[in-house]
Amino acid sequence: MTKSHNGKFLAVGERLGSDDGSVQNSVQICIVAVPKVETLTENKAEIKEEALKVLYPPNKRLDIIALAFTAEGKYLVSVSALPDSTVNFWRWEVEKLVSSHDIQLSVNRLMVNPTSSTQFSISGPAYLRLWDYNPNDHGLNENPSMFPLKQERQMKVVDHCWVLSTFLCAASEDGHVYIFEEGEQREDVNVLAAIERDESVGPKAEAREQAKTLKKLMGDGPTADDDPPPVRLSALAAWGRGFVVGGDQGYLGVFKVDAKAQVESIGTFRMPGEKAIMWQMSSSSEDSNMTILSYEEDDSSQTFGSPSGSQRTQSASRKSVTSRNSSAKQRPAPSSHSPQKWSLSTFPVGQADLAATGQLDVFTPVFALGNHHGKITAMKPAFGRRVVATCGEDMKLKVWGYPSEENEAAHGAFTSELSLQASQYETPTCMAVHPLGFQVALILEDMLRIYHLTSQAATRTHFDLPLKHPGGVAYANNGSLLAVSSENDVTLVDPWRAVVVHMFSGRGGHLSQVNQVIFSEDDRVLLSSGMAPHGAIYGWDLKTENRDRVFEHVSKMSTYTDLTYDMRLQLAVAVLKPEGHLRVISHLSTMQIDVPAESRGSAYSSLCLATPLGLLFAGTQQGSVRAFRWPLPETGANYFYEVPLHAHGITTMTLSYDARYLWSGCEGGTVMVCDVAAASASPDTGEVIQVNGMQLDQKIVRARHGEIEKPAANKAQRDDEKKLADMQRKLWDSVRAISATTASLDDLLLVPKAYLNDVLTEIRELEDRMQGLKHENDHMLEQKENEMQEKLQTVQMERREEKRVADDKYDNLFLQMKQGNHRHSQEMDDANHQFDLRTRQLQDQFEGSISKEYEKQSKLLDELQGLRDEFDHDKEKMSKEHKAQLSELRAAQSGAMREWRNEYDKVCNLLKSDGLKFEEALRQQESEYEDQIKEIRERERRALHDESEKATQALKDGVSMKQTIGMLQNQVKLKDGELELAFKEQDELRKKLQASQEMAKKVLEQLKERERSLKVKDENLFKLREQMKHLESFRFVLFHKVRALEEERDPLEEQVNALKTSVREMYSEFVREFRQKQKLDHMLGDKTSLSSALQAENVLMREQLIQLKKDGRKLLQDVENVLHAETTKDYTQMPKKLHEVVNKHQKMLAWNPPSRENEAEGRSESDLKNGAALMEEMALQRDLLFRKKELASKSADQAKRDCQTDIRKLTSENAQLITEMNTLRAENRSYLRSCKELEAKIMAMRDLPGLQKAGLGAGDPNASGMSHSSSAPDMTSAGGAAKNRVPPNGRPLPSSETPYVRRKIVDQQEQYRRQQLRKSNQLPPVTQQSSSPMRQTREPNSEEMRFQNSMESLKAKREHMENQGFAMGKLTEQASHLADGQGGV
Repeated sequence: MTKSHNGKFLAVGERLGSDDGSVQNSVQICIVAVPKVETLTENKAEIKEEALKVLYPPNKRLDIIALAFTAEGKYLVSVSALPDSTVNFWRWEVEKLVSSHDIQLSVNRLMVNPTSSTQFSISGPAYLRLWDYNPNDHGLNENPSMFPLKQERQMKVVDHCWVLSTFLCAASEDGHVYIFEEGEQREDVNVLAAIERDESVGPKAEAREQAKTLKKLMGDGPTADDDPPPVRLSALAAWGRGFVVGGDQGYLGVFKVDAKAQVESIGTFRMPGEKAIMWQMSSSSEDSNMTILSYEEDDSSQTFGSPSGSQRTQSASRKSVTSRNSSAKQRPAPSSHSPQKWSLSTFPVGQADLAATGQLDVFTPVFALGNHHGKITAMKPAFGRRVVATCGEDMKLKVWGYPSEENEAAHGAFTSELSLQASQYETPTCMAVHPLGFQVALILEDMLRIYHLTSQAATRTHFDLPLKHPGGVAYANNGSLLAVSSENDVTLVDPWRAVVVHMFSGRGGHLSQVNQVIFSEDDRVLLSSGMAPHGAIYGWDLKTENRDRVFEHVSKMSTYTDLTYDMRLQLAVAVLKPEGHLRVISHLSTMQIDVPAESRGSAYSSLCLATPLGLLFAGTQQGSVRAFRWPLPETGANYFYEVPLHAHGITTMTLSYDARYLWSGCEGGTVMVCDVAAASASPDTGEVIQVNGMQLDQKIVRARHGEIEKPAANKAQRDDEKKLADMQRKLWDSVRAISATTASLDDLLLVPKAYLNDVLTEIRELEDRMQGLKHENDHMLEQKENEMQEKLQTVQMERREEKRVADDKYDNLFLQMKQGNHRHSQEMDDANHQFDLRTRQLQDQFEGSISKEYEKQSKLLDELQGLRDEFDHDKEKMSKEHKAQLSELRAAQSGAMREWRNEYDKVCNLLKSDGLKFEEALRQQESEYEDQIKEIRERERRALHDESEKATQALKDGVSMKQTIGMLQNQVKLKDGELELAFKEQDELRKKLQASQEMAKKVLEQLKERERSLKVKDENLFKLREQMKHLESFRFVLFHKVRALEEERDPLEEQVNALKTSVREMYSEFVREFRQKQKLDHMLGDKTSLSSALQAENVLMREQLIQLKKDGRKLLQDVENVLHAETTKDYTQMPKKLHEVVNKHQKMLAWNPPSRENEAEGRSESDLKNGAALMEEMALQRDLLFRKKELASKSADQAKRDCQTDIRKLTSENAQLITEMNTLRAENRSYLRSCKELEAKIMAMRDLPGLQKAGLGAGDPNASGMSHSSSAPDMTSAGGAAKNRVPPNGRPLPSSETPYVRRKIVDQQEQYRRQQLRKSNQLPPVTQQSSSPMRQTREPNSEEMRFQNSMESLKAKREHMENQGFAMGKLTEQASHLADGQGGV
C-alpha cells in the first residue's frame, strides 16, 4: 500500500480469487481516491469505495510487495515477490504498463526519488540499486552498485529512504547507515558508536552500574555474557531534518543531516522492556509525530515448548516476501500461539531533543492497552452499556468501548476500556457479558470465572466455579440468571447470590457434550446445542413450572456451533461443522433450510442474527462477511451481499446493543467494526430514508418484547398510535434535556470503596508535597541568585589578571619569534645547498647508467641481426637442397608410375568388383582421418590465436617491466607445455598411421597370393625408402640448429633482468630524496604558519595601543575644556564637571600616568618599526625559499620524466627483441612441422607400389607426371608454396626492419604511441584490432591440400574394390606378408 505525494490517491496491492476455488487467485493493484476528512464526518453513506483504476500485473500469481507513486503522481512503480521480483513501471491513469524488468533477487523496499520522477531505488538483504526510467525508449536501466560488489554481497541491507530530497540513506543490519549523493558515498554513520556514546551517561549507564554493583554484592563477578549483544538495525525512515533508525532491543535513534551530509545524533531511545523490534516507521507530513510498527518475540510460547518464531539473527532483519500459491485453500493454518506480539505506537520526532532530556513521553501506544495476539475465541456485547468484551488465545480479556451516534465523528471514539490476563496457562473458549456491562463470565479449561469489571487497576474476581469440561455460558437479558454447561448438563445459576437455580440433565438433557447455551430475547426459552455423535439442539421453557422442552432437533454425527434463535418465527440458525454449512432448523424437524458452502475457503464459521433489521450475517473461512435477508426463503436461491474484511477466517461476530455496529474477530487476532446502515421506506412517497439511532432503538426494543407493527384498522387504533407516538416524542425530548446535566450508564464506573479511598488519600498526599516543593523552590532561587552575583565578581577579577599575564606572554613570544626566524633561515640555507649537491650527483649517475645501458642494447641488437642473417642463409641452403631432392623423387616416381599404370590396367578388370568394396572401406577410414586432422588443425589454430592475444595484451601492459617479463615467461612455459601436448598428439597420430599401414600390408598379402607380378613394384618401393634416409638426416640437423638458437636466447633474459634491477634501484633512490624534500616543505609550512600567527597577534596589540592613545587624547581634551578660561567663570560647577570626566574615562585607571605612557609609546613605536622591518625581511626570505623550492621541484620532475621516458624506450625495445625471438621460434616450429609432413608423405609413398598392384588411384591416362593419378600428392607446387609460406603467427618473415632501425623513426610515431598508451590504461582496456591473418580462419596450405586429395582418392578406390566383391581385409594381410618376404630376401 502507498499514498501519492499530494495525498489524493491510494494504491493497494491485493489478491482476489473465485469463491469455489476452481479458478486460481489473481493479484491486482487498485487505485482509489482518498476522501477528505470533512467528507468523512458529514455523511459516510454517500462515500463511494469504487476503485478509480485497476492494474493487472503480467504475472498474477506473485504478490505485490512494494508500491510507490512518483513525485507528480503520474506514474506508479510496483515490485512483485520472488522468484521473479519484477519491477513494473505503470502509467496508471490509462492502465498501461510502460516498462518491466526482472531482478530475480530478494528485495523488500521501494522508494522514488522526490526530485526526479524517473528515478527510484530498490533494496534487499544483499542488494541496493538506483533505477532510471528512459521516456524515449521506455526502458528501465539498472545503475551500477554504489558499494563494491564483494561488500554488497556480504552486507545485509535492511531498509533505505530519501533524506532532504537529496541524499539516499541505506541501513545495514550490522549497525551502519550509508549516505549517498548522486550515486557516490558521502558518509558512513556508525550507529553502534552513537548508541555507546549516548548511553555512556544518563539513566541507562546508571542502571548498568547498579546491576554490576548488585552482582558484585551477590558474589557473582561481571562476565562477558553480562554485556548485551550489539543492536541490529531493522528499519529506516526519513523525517524533515534527517532520518530515524530502528533496531532490536527496543532501539530508536534520531539523527539530523545538514546540506553537506554532516550527521548529528539527536538522541538514543529505548522502548519499555527493550524487547521490541522495529519493523516499519513513517513520519507525518508535519513532522510532529512518527508512527512505529514493532513486535516482540513471544517468550511464553518458547517457555512451554512451542517452537520459537524466529532466531534473533533473523528477527531483526527485513525478509523479502515470497508469493503464495494464490489459492485460499492453500493458506497455512494459523498457529495456536502467535510467535510475535505486534504493537503500534507514536514517537514525537519533531520534539526529539526535548524527549532526549526526559521532558516528554517518548513512546505512546495507539491502543493504550494493546490488542490481541492470536485467535479471537469469543466476543460478546453488553445490552445496557456501549462496551464489547473479547478474549483470545493470548489468554487475555479485553473490553472495548464504542461511541453513540452523536459522538461517532469525535477523536478517539473507539477506546480500549480494560485489559486483563485471564490465565497464565488456560485459554478461554467462551464468554458472556452481563447486560449492565459490569460483570463478565469466562469459560476456561476446567472452571467458570466471573469478573467484576471496574478500572484497569481495581478489577476483581467475583468467584471461580470448578466444572468438568465446561462448554458454553450465557447471561439472561434481564441479568438475573446465568446458564453454564458442564459435559452433558446445563445449569442455571444466580450470579449475584451464587445460588444454583436448576440443572437440565438425565433424560431431559443431552447425551453428548454441550458446547453452547443461549437465551431467547424475552428470556423465556433457554436453548443449548450438543456435539457429535448426538448432535441435538434442545430448548426449555423457563416460565413453566417443570421447565418443559419446547424445542427439539436431533441430527446424528453433527456438531452445531454459533447457535442463534428467532423467538418470533421459532427458528434456530447454526453452523454445521466440519462441513461449514449454514442450517436453519425448526422444532421437531430434521432440517428446514440448508445453505451449503461453495468451497472450503467459503465455508461458514460464525453467525450473527439481527431480527429487527431482517438480516443474517455469516462469516466465512476466507475472511469475508455475507449478509442474507431474514428469514431465508425455503425454496430458490439465497442471494446475499458479500464484503471482504479479514485476511484470516472469521471466528466470532456480534452486534452492538443498538444494532449499529457489527463486530467481528478472526484467527489472526484482528477485531473489526463495521457500520450497519439501517434504512426504511417512507409510507407516503416510498423513497428509502435513513433510520436514526432512536428509531432503531425503538424498533429493537419493541421487537424484543414481542410488539409487532400492524396497520391501523379503525379510528380508535389510529388514535392509539398517535398517542403512542406523542409519548415516544416526549420521552425522547426528556432524555435529550437531561443528558447534558446527568450521566448515562455509559458514563458510570463501578469502583471498589477501598480503592477509591486509597486514591483520594494519594491525591491529598500529592497536594501536600506540591506545597512543600513550591516553598523549597523559592528558597533555592534566592540562593542561586546570590551565588551568581558572587561568581560574576570573581570572573571579573580573573579576567583582569589574565590580561596582565597575556601581556607578559606576548613579549616573550615576540623574542622567541625573532630567534626562531634566524635559526630557520640558517637551516633552510643548509638544506637547500645539500639538496642541490645531491640532485647534481644523482643526475650525473643517471646519465652514466643510461649511456651504459644504451650501449648494451646496441650490442644486443647487432648480435641479434647477425643471428638473423645466419639463420636466413641456412634456411635458403636447406630450401635448395630440399627442392633438389624433391625433383629427383618426382622423376623417379613418375617413371615408376608409368610402369605401374600398365600393370594396373591388366589387373583392373580382375579386381573391379573387389575395388568398389575396398574404396568404400577406405572412404570411411579417410573420413575418420579427416575429422581427426581437422580437430588437430583447429586446436593448433586456437593455440596460435590465444598466443597472439596474449602477446598483444603483454605489449599493452609493457609500462611495468616486472609485469611484462613475468607474463612473457609464463607464456613461454604455457607454450612449451602446449608444444609437448602437440608432440604427444602427433605421436598418437603416427601410431594410428602405422596401424593403417599394417592394414595396407594385409591387403598386399592378399594381392601377392593372386598376382606375383607386384614383386617388381615392391623393389621400387624399397628403393624409395632408401632415398628417404636423406630426409631423416635433414630433420636431425634442423632439430639441433633450433636447440642452439634457444640456448642463445638465455643470455638475453639475464641482461634484461640486470637492467630491471638497476632501474628499480634508481627509482628507490629517487623516492628517498623526494620524501626528504617533502619533510623540508612541511617544516617550512609550520614555520610560516607560526610567523603568521605572531604577526596577527602583533597587529591586534598595536590596535589596542592606538585605541588607548585615542582615549588618552580624549581625556586631555575633556579636561582642557573644563579648565579653559571661558569655562572658569562658573568655578562652582568645575568639580562636578571634572568628576563627570573622570567617571567617563574610568576604564583608563589601570594604565600608567601620561608621562610614562608617552615614554612607553616612544618605545613601542620604535619596536613596531623594527618588527615591521623584520617581518618584511621574513617575507622576502620566504619568497626566496619558495622560488628555490619550485625550481628544485621542477628540476626533480624533469629528471623523473626523462627517466620514465628512457625506461619506456628500453621497455619497448626489449619487447621488440622478445617479439623477434618469438618469431624465430614460430619459424622453427613451422620447419619442424614441414619436416614431419614430408616424413608422413614419404612413408605414404612407400606403400604406393602395393596399392598400385591392388588397383588403387586410377587417374587420367593422358596426364603426365604426378598429375596422372588423383591418389598421388601434387608435388609440383611445393616450391611455390615454400616461397609463399607464412609463419604460423601470421606475420611476414622479418627483413632489414630491426629494433635498431625502428628506433630511428620513434620520434615520428611518438604522438600515435601516446594515444595507444592512454587507451591501454583505460578500464576496461580498449580492444585493439589486429590485422594478423591468424585472427581469421586459416586456409589450408598446398601440402595439406595434396594430403587431403590423396586420402580422398584412396578412400574412393577402396570403396570401389569392396563393391566389386574383393575382401580388402584379406588382401591387406596377403600384401603385408609378401612385402615382409621380399624384405627378408
